[in-house]
Amino acid sequence: MSPVREYYNPVITKLLREHDRLPHENVAERKSFQRQILFLMNTIKLDEFEKAFA
Repeated sequence: MSPVREYYNPVITKLLREHDRLPHENVAERKSFQRQILFLMNTIKLDEFEKAFA
């Protein structure tokens, strides 16, 4: 596992747990968590992509 993935995976897991605890009626809050998670996942992929071509 890449260092950036090791760093961000616990953060993503924490955000997923918080997202899952919210009731489905809290659409705006759930979407906020989803955006944060996607941003972190994209950060990981971008870093791994850059290192693949370095």
